[in-house]
Amino acid sequence: MVYRKGRYLTRVSYYEIMLHQNDDLKNTGFDWRNNLVKNSVSGYLLSDPKRESIIEKFQDLLVYIMDYASNIKKAFNYTVSKNYKYLN
Repeated sequence: MVYRKGRYLTRVSYYEIMLHQNDDLKNTGFDWRNNLVKNSVSGYLLSDPKRESIIEKFQDLLVYIMDYASNIKKAFNYTVSKNYKYLN
């Protein structure tokens, strides 16, 4: 799987996959990325297609900011690798 990160193309590390293929993680939390704003905004605002597209873009911005804060938490936690994705 190849994805774009910044200016460079990167791919998922096979070493990371090998290390974590047998992980059995429970209680990893609620997946809030898809409906962060939709649950907190009134249904009247979401009924208009123009407003809904603006709110979706705003939601993408909020998700990016919250993920970036998670990366800061990983930077100061020396016991966790930088690619660990289950740190809340």
